[in-house]
Amino acid sequence: MDKLGRGWCWIFLVIVFVSIASADDEIPSTETLDEIQLSTVELQYLNERLQTKDHMSLDDAMNTIIELEHFYTLMKYDEAGHYSPSYMVDKAWHQHILHTRMYQNFSRQYFGVDILHHLPFWSGNIEEVKKAQGDQEVEKDATYNKLISLFGPKNINATVWLLEEEEHDLPPSNTTQHTEF
Repeated sequence: MDKLGRGWCWIFLVIVFVSIASADDEIPSTETLDEIQLSTVELQYLNERLQTKDHMSLDDAMNTIIELEHFYTLMKYDEAGHYSPSYMVDKAWHQHILHTRMYQNFSRQYFGVDILHHLPFWSGNIEEVKKAQGDQEVEKDATYNKLISLFGPKNINATVWLLEEEEHDLPPSNTTQHTEF
């Protein structure tokens, strides 16, 4: 089987596994979350883009996509909007945004808006970011900790959330995936 065929097979297995695992796992929350799951086409698109444009391995791309889904789910239920993506999740979010029609359909389906906006920090928008955050400062690990509380530690990939930008180009250490086959 060629590399592309193995990739599609892996994607299918991840989709099946996530569906089965999420049916059995109870989210430790007072409300039942309606988790966001990207379509098969979105999974294929993001997997390809993360591997070719961001030079991620197949495993890193798939784990990042799963964590992007977790992040989107958190954003859907976080009315204040005080969470931010990790370096790797931000890469996936940027790739998702670049396919404008796909992203617009996604935004409408899950958030009821034409476009789910992304407010990246840069020197020219410090006041805009402060205004969006209100009095609450987004701490580096706040999103990761909230996701752990919602989905449980065994369902969140720490590497995807805690890897720093400077570390991204280093060879991976023994990273544990949160999906096992």
